[in-house]
Amino acid sequence: MPTMTREQVIEAIGAGRIGAVTIDTTVFDSKNKNFRQTDFRAISQFRQRNTPVVITDVIANEMKAHLEEEAAKSQRELKSALRSHNLRWHREKPENEDESLYIGKSPAEFAQSEFDAFADHVGAQVLPVAETPDGLAELFRRYFSVESPFTKKETRKREFPDAAALMRLEAYAKDREKLVLCIAQDKSWVDFADKSEHLVAVFPLDSALGIFNEAFADQDLADGIVALWKAGDQNDFETEVFEAIVDRLAYIDFDVDADSPFHYEAEPMEAELLEILLDTLTEPVVLAADETSVTFSIDITVKAKFNAVFSFAVWDSMDKDYVGMGSESADTTDDVTLTLTIVAERDISKGIQGREVSVSQRTFTVDFGYVDAFPDEPEDDRY
Repeated sequence: MPTMTREQVIEAIGAGRIGAVTIDTTVFDSKNKNFRQTDFRAISQFRQRNTPVVITDVIANEMKAHLEEEAAKSQRELKSALRSHNLRWHREKPENEDESLYIGKSPAEFAQSEFDAFADHVGAQVLPVAETPDGLAELFRRYFSVESPFTKKETRKREFPDAAALMRLEAYAKDREKLVLCIAQDKSWVDFADKSEHLVAVFPLDSALGIFNEAFADQDLADGIVALWKAGDQNDFETEVFEAIVDRLAYIDFDVDADSPFHYEAEPMEAELLEILLDTLTEPVVLAADETSVTFSIDITVKAKFNAVFSFAVWDSMDKDYVGMGSESADTTDDVTLTLTIVAERDISKGIQGREVSVSQRTFTVDFGYVDAFPDEPEDDRY
């Protein structure tokens, strides 16, 4: 239906007009293709509010395919590294190595098990697009008429999966005389929803969850928790946050940006938390709530010391290849923004009682500035 304002969606939720919530593959991709990410699993709150979560089988299969591709890549890299390690150290492969490192399953089996666990957690119902009344005839009518979600682009054949999913969702909503809230970024979904009387498109997931929870007045509670946090004297909670950020930095998973006159490859080596900048806290977005707790996400900037090893090379025009020039270790201090997901007790009469603090594993970029390939050599002896 025509784009609804945030207030109109909140009103529709309060009036019971939202009959179900669904997600598109873009939501899964935006959460690092991770069914276990805390804020993604917070979709379970819809079921707790008596609002069904529905996913078409087309979208379910797309999400599993994306995860399967990621799993296959990481599995290949891990197996290759293990083979090199075992050969280098003349080490026999342990009998339980595959099982303990979760590489015994095929990527397809892994993706299916992860989806099944997610669907069970959030109470998702999978809707087969084959059950759409007159679905095939309507699908081709829209295709040849170039009617939403199909466009005039030559690539519109690729839009069949989304078209089938949207028509199934519209039929589901129409049958129940309700609206379906579609959490989706894809333009074809947004355009289709704008012309539908039964679908409403919202993105990103955090905004959709925030809208839904605001209808139940949980936002004020999250705001109160953040206000207490900023005011100080929440030592136990601040320790939880500090330790969660330290754990995240221990992954040593960050991209490196640097200036150098030479081609380089950089390997992150270490990250040390120096300071949490409380004045950078953003407004919290409520993700889920129940009778005893509230879950919200919030961004914060931290100051940290980073170390990376740079391997330098120059292009050899004769051999048509890069020639190594050695490596150097470099340190820098940089401010980076992280997203926290916090689960806290509703009762804040005795201060903030945190149940869980997790940090998004989304990769961030560290600026190392200019990196000298020959820091210990005099200027005149370098080239």
